[in-house]
Amino acid sequence: MAAVLATLAPGVASPASAATPKIMVVGDSISQGAEGDFTWRYRLARHFGESATGVDFVGPWTGTRVLNADHSDSSVSHAGAYRPGISFDSANLAQWGWQMHQAKDVIGSRVSTYLPDYLLVALGFNDLGWGVNEPAGVLNDFEWFVYHARAAKPTIRIAVANVPQRTPLAVNPTLPARISAYNTLLANRIPQISTDVSPITLVDIDTPFDEYRDAYDGLHPNVRGEFVIAKAFGDTLSTHFGLGASFGPVPTDLPADLALAASANITATPVDDKVRVTWSHVFGATGYEFWQRDLTRGTAWQKGQFDVGADSWTPDFLPAGHQLEFRVRATRGTSQVGGNSPSATATVRPMPDVPNVRVTEHPDRPYTVTVSWDPVPGADDYHVYAAPGCDLIPPAPSEFTKHQWSLGGKTSWTQEYVTDPCRNYLVVASRYGGEGARKFEQIRRAWPYQNNPAYFSTRQRYMESAPEPGDRRVSTTVPPSSVDRGIVVVRGFIKDNDPFTHMIGDRRSFASGSHASAKVGVAWDTKTGDVGVYVHRSCVVGSDIPDDWEAGCKDALPVQIVPDASIYGDDNTSPYNYVSVAPRLDGSMVVKVAAINSHATGLGRINAQVVLTPAQSQFNATLTGDKFPAWEIYQFPWSAQAVTPSGAGWTIGTRDQTSIGDLTSGASSTCHSQQPFPQHWLQNTMSC
Repeated sequence: MAAVLATLAPGVASPASAATPKIMVVGDSISQGAEGDFTWRYRLARHFGESATGVDFVGPWTGTRVLNADHSDSSVSHAGAYRPGISFDSANLAQWGWQMHQAKDVIGSRVSTYLPDYLLVALGFNDLGWGVNEPAGVLNDFEWFVYHARAAKPTIRIAVANVPQRTPLAVNPTLPARISAYNTLLANRIPQISTDVSPITLVDIDTPFDEYRDAYDGLHPNVRGEFVIAKAFGDTLSTHFGLGASFGPVPTDLPADLALAASANITATPVDDKVRVTWSHVFGATGYEFWQRDLTRGTAWQKGQFDVGADSWTPDFLPAGHQLEFRVRATRGTSQVGGNSPSATATVRPMPDVPNVRVTEHPDRPYTVTVSWDPVPGADDYHVYAAPGCDLIPPAPSEFTKHQWSLGGKTSWTQEYVTDPCRNYLVVASRYGGEGARKFEQIRRAWPYQNNPAYFSTRQRYMESAPEPGDRRVSTTVPPSSVDRGIVVVRGFIKDNDPFTHMIGDRRSFASGSHASAKVGVAWDTKTGDVGVYVHRSCVVGSDIPDDWEAGCKDALPVQIVPDASIYGDDNTSPYNYVSVAPRLDGSMVVKVAAINSHATGLGRINAQVVLTPAQSQFNATLTGDKFPAWEIYQFPWSAQAVTPSGAGWTIGTRDQTSIGDLTSGASSTCHSQQPFPQHWLQNTMSC
């Protein structure tokens, strides 16, 4: 490259004296300036005018950069005005954000078009600051810049500035070192590529430019900084090219910084799931602080992390359905801030209802409910609300509490340990924290399968635990039913109807408790086929006599499971309680009992037969037997979901007793249960 640069124009004579030398300023934002700037170009032009040095500034553009109306417009404006009250020859080739890497490819055509005698170049910061090139790469681009400029005009003269430092950036900690490295490379290289025909000289603006004092944002020149840069170029042109006089000192009496007004009006318009906010342009603004607050949540004003570089903004990540308020303040770099604009409000588009919400209970997983739904376009989350309550009218949506969120795109959620008899659910879609409306018509009710304590306590009593002192318990197993209907208990007991039965009986009325005293009880677990028989000890004056009063109670006689207990009548005095259980193919069960008192085997037997016939999830019962004592038949499903609100199971049938004489009188009755079961939990009088 050095050889090419040295032999571009051998024998070419120096440019003929021109009446009006042409100058093209080639630069980036430091040279173009922002709306309201004087610019260093103005200070240099005025210097030439004051020194009676006629020059002609040339180039395709004449204005400063003014903010676009729309932030999405990436075009660079050249239509901005200068500080009010000034005018000058402002033609230039300087553009906000420009790089040496870009300028090298267009400088040839621009020189051919405008035929400048001098190029005043101030480029390189954007290459280094944006990571376009390392210092050596920027220098290489500058050499190509020179090559193309000389190809268009061999006698071109170039005054190239080094890159000024800026205030530190935490996100770019190595920038100062890269700028220093480039400036060193540039200073060393210029003498090697400068020629007599096309001289190149260095303009040192880095040394005099104080980024803390001379910039309004740590980089772009303020009023004083414009003088500093203009002086560096003016003195270099005078010293090295004999163009114009020395610039002289930077004035101490400087114009005031540009004052920023407040934006006069602002509007906010919902657009899809965003809000477009526009406001009137503030002269001289290089950006705007963008403030917003959530009126729905009642939050305080919050300023955006970065200034908006346009006269409008369409913020994203807005909570759906929320009412937001917006305002702006014009800024000029980091040193100037205008007043607050008026505010504007808008409501973000709300989320639609979640479609097809479903609740599913799990028979194999007690206390568990799965809530599922169809997806909602645009939702980034779903919130599941729940409330207890089994009344016909569910709780108001305001009474629901949020149980689950952060589901993202998932369209189902399973809640465990649901101990309420029933639970109501609402699902709303969310976007950026804003929710859809909670509505009555969106409520779904679940009746979770729950472990029924009555089922487990009955199973423990009749099939698993050791009997209480003096009692007898035996168990057997039959083929399970094809349908799980829980445990059915058939129990005969002496009901407390009068002083006599109070003295000899179980001292109770109908009772569903698994441990209620009875002369004999049979429990059948329809799911497992387990059968348990429990016989209480026999007491003369009731079951509540203390255990150590041997005269009052005698241990129950042994229990035998036999094929047919009905063959053991009152005349059979063998010291055993006989029970038979016979399941049928249709799912029914026949239970026969021939129980005997352990005090005196000659008092006769409690003889009864109960036929249990399936009726959907429950049973019908037919009881045939002695009219004394009383009988009760209960059903306990393992899941509380199948239980009526009145208790832990169903009362299939109850039959009261007559008198003890009917135990051996031969008098019997056949009674049938009645459905539907009444709401009264403990009693369902059988029809006899």
